[in-house]
Amino acid sequence: MKGNSFKPLIFISATLIFCIFTFITLIAAGAVDEGTDGNSALIQALAKLFYIFRFSMHTIFFNFMAGSFFFLGLGINCLFYSFITERIVSALSKRN
Repeated sequence: MKGNSFKPLIFISATLIFCIFTFITLIAAGAVDEGTDGNSALIQALAKLFYIFRFSMHTIFFNFMAGSFFFLGLGINCLFYSFITERIVSALSKRN
């Protein structure tokens, strides 16, 4: 039985998509924190999504996430979510 092969194109595409969404939600969270969101429901929803995109590294290593480590943690989260996405897509494509 052959295992699922890693698909780098899906991984790179997912990484770019997750990085873009993480950046957008980071900007929205900053706007809500500063009070410049204009009470927009969309911006407030995006700000709440930031907690999902920052999950794992910022939750586990909260005390170390200051300065440049903050962005490093976001980058690692993007890679982690991209790897999970690639594995799910590979498993579903093999199943079909």
